[in-house]
Amino acid sequence: MNIVISFLIILAVIALLARLYVINSNKIKFYSTGLDSSFRMGEVRILWKLAKKCQLENPIALYVSVPALNDCISKVIMDARTNNTINSFKVQQFLDKLYKFRTRVALDAAGKKGLESSKYLDVGQKLRIILPGKGVFLSKILNNGRELIIMIPKQEDKKHKTVHMIPIDEWVGKKISVYLWRKGDACYAFDTIVFDSGVFHGESALFLQHSNSLDRAQKRQSVRCQCEIYAQMYIIKSSVVDFNVADTEPGYKCLLEDISEDGAMIRIGGKGKAHIQIKLQFNVNDTFIMMYGVIRAVEYNKTLNQSRLHFECTHIDAAMKNSILTYVYNVLPQTEKEINEAMLQTEKDSMEDSDSEDDQSTGLIIQNGDLQ
Repeated sequence: MNIVISFLIILAVIALLARLYVINSNKIKFYSTGLDSSFRMGEVRILWKLAKKCQLENPIALYVSVPALNDCISKVIMDARTNNTINSFKVQQFLDKLYKFRTRVALDAAGKKGLESSKYLDVGQKLRIILPGKGVFLSKILNNGRELIIMIPKQEDKKHKTVHMIPIDEWVGKKISVYLWRKGDACYAFDTIVFDSGVFHGESALFLQHSNSLDRAQKRQSVRCQCEIYAQMYIIKSSVVDFNVADTEPGYKCLLEDISEDGAMIRIGGKGKAHIQIKLQFNVNDTFIMMYGVIRAVEYNKTLNQSRLHFECTHIDAAMKNSILTYVYNVLPQTEKEINEAMLQTEKDSMEDSDSEDDQSTGLIIQNGDLQ
């Protein structure tokens, strides 16, 4: 009798552990993936917190997806503004770490190499296609030979369970951007031309030119954006600088032509000098910004008597930096927003692919919350 009771207890414990594993499997997978990807435990906790806050279906996307990070960062900012905590130390510290994660993900992706030609793509490959001015469409490869033959692209609205297609003649002759997740590899992007339409094995299709210039999709993301922001520039002569003090006297008038959290392109009148320390003061939306740094290079136009200064920021307050990043992401043009959407959908494809592989490898079937 004791043996039977002990056996039943062991079975109960095993069943409990199995159920706990199922309940926490997403979290376990998230943490193990983060640690395997060289993230520190503290960073993994922060990313998990963000994934839960944003209610992501595939939290692991945060390790590889710039668009997923952008989306979640936007939600954090919106919540903080709603709760009037955007300027709190806790929120600003969290945003600072998130933006560092975003930069790390983008740089890690940009440093890798992979597929270089569309000639090596597989039949059945899922594609996300941008037709400028029309949005992002879903398609797949029907055949890969002298040209790529793909099914007629469609737009899926899962929320309303509808499918939208546009006339074939609106595709032919158009330049399109193609995004895809290559199984076991990475996300890629390339531009091409739809040179014809027709029928392939009884199915309406588009014919695309091949491309020998494929980029990892993340390469197209940048935290730097074009702008026209007027600023005051001050030359720093003192060896000791108080970063919290704003200058009230007018400085050199200048124009910021592009900006990021770590620098800017500055246009000034006259001939500029490299390797000097400066401070910039300007407003982004309703936020006053002070950036400290160094002029790394100068482009002088003698005809116009103007200079373009390549400015590297070496110090900026965390809240001010976050305001710049918010501005940068919000002013992206429509084409960049379409790219962001296509990348996000492509990365969702990669997550679905990863989940499918996990289900096959584990051999576990989960139905109605039970492990079988």
